[in-house]
Amino acid sequence: MFVVGVSGVARSGKNLFCDMVIEELAKQGYTGKQFALANALKGDCSNFLETYCDLDVHTDNTHNKSLFREFLVWYGDLKRKQSNGRHWIEKMDEQISRYTGDVALVSDVRYAHYPNDELGWVVYEHEGLLVHLRRYERSSTAVIDETGNVQMNYVQPPNEHERINDPKLREGAHFQLNWPTVDDPRKSLEIMNMVNEVTTEIIELVNK
Repeated sequence: MFVVGVSGVARSGKNLFCDMVIEELAKQGYTGKQFALANALKGDCSNFLETYCDLDVHTDNTHNKSLFREFLVWYGDLKRKQSNGRHWIEKMDEQISRYTGDVALVSDVRYAHYPNDELGWVVYEHEGLLVHLRRYERSSTAVIDETGNVQMNYVQPPNEHERINDPKLREGAHFQLNWPTVDDPRKSLEIMNMVNEVTTEIIELVNK
């Protein structure tokens, strides 16, 4: 079983990217499954939020998510500090150890603070592949910076944790992808080329 970590700030398209890679793997006869480090975190907090706040931690409602996001960040960070970044990683290892398919895609690799943090867990412990996504909005008016490069309107990190960790994750990633915002990503040649390039690399590493 080969591990692929996908990183990027919130709303970068990580879940969609995982779905598309799994689809392409299936076309080549390989099985893939998406996992999330946050699932164990949400499991821990679910009962409290439902009982005392009448909130569903698994909601897709953007407004409701905003009501408890900071609580999840606080609790998740507390457990990370108590374990030098290992608490949620060990929970994830328990999950993927039971998976018998070819590729486990972890869709929310967000931390590179501790020496054995999520970045090192994917790249060194599992000898896996790390993909970093950075999503941008296309603009009808190009903005040129002082060096003559076109400035891209990238999705910004929603909190201080992601602002600090995301550049480290991008630097440590095997693939650094700039992901355009489009109506139908599966019909975008640019996006499909990126997905296929990563999928091809995964298959090569699976068979190595």
